[in-house]
Amino acid sequence: MLSFLCLLLLQSGGDHGGRAAPDGIRLETGVPRMASAEAQLAHARRLKREMIARAEDEVPAWRALAVEAYRAVRLFHPDARAPCVEAAFRAGEILRSAGDEAGALAEFRWAAREGEGEFRSRARLEIGHIHRRAGRFQDALEAYLDVASDAAANSERREDAWLWAGASWRGLGRIEDARSAWSRVAEQGTDPLARITAFDELALSFLAEDEIEGAAGVLDRCLRALSASALEESERGERVRNALLRMRVVDELQRAIARRHHEGIAQGTPRKS
Repeated sequence: MLSFLCLLLLQSGGDHGGRAAPDGIRLETGVPRMASAEAQLAHARRLKREMIARAEDEVPAWRALAVEAYRAVRLFHPDARAPCVEAAFRAGEILRSAGDEAGALAEFRWAAREGEGEFRSRARLEIGHIHRRAGRFQDALEAYLDVASDAAANSERREDAWLWAGASWRGLGRIEDARSAWSRVAEQGTDPLARITAFDELALSFLAEDEIEGAAGVLDRCLRALSASALEESERGERVRNALLRMRVVDELQRAIARRHHEGIAQGTPRKS
């Protein structure tokens, strides 16, 4: 309700809007100052949940309030590095979802520059995703390679970065570099689902050039490499089986083989017995 929103804006635990942070952010609405960065972050999370639950016509106002609540974490508690980084990342997520590319990039870049560990890697990946979706493949590639080469990033994030680096190289027309990135994950990856995705992209890259045998060879390597994981009687085994069944190359390969068969008939090529 708008009345509840007004009450939130009028609540005060200390300083109000209009105050500038060291990195230049300003709060246009009143955001209560909490006793700690953790409490400030929790307040922002509550507003985000409220935003998600609002009717469509109320969302813009709640979105603005949630973003400012997250920004208030580093305004009021600039020395609490970890909560500040998470807050910047969360603000970036909201702005990205709203289509505010410039605002989202600013928040993600701050989180990437100031953060360590998980949110630093995630922020860099998000920067890459924004550039990639906009067709800025070189900028995207640089962001992904930052994560892929970061020894402090966990293996899941690095493998994700290599997958998207492959997509960026493909967008730049550098298919051999793309295949190299996908092959790295397919052959050396630690996450079976990431490996399946990599094998899928690799096989599809051969099909895109009508190299049916090359695509079939990649699919065969994938099935051999992941068979043990797929046979596990576990939740992970079920996820692997489902991922193998959803591989796009399976249907695309069948269509390519059928197309080649029909083309051979149309051209009068004798069928092999």
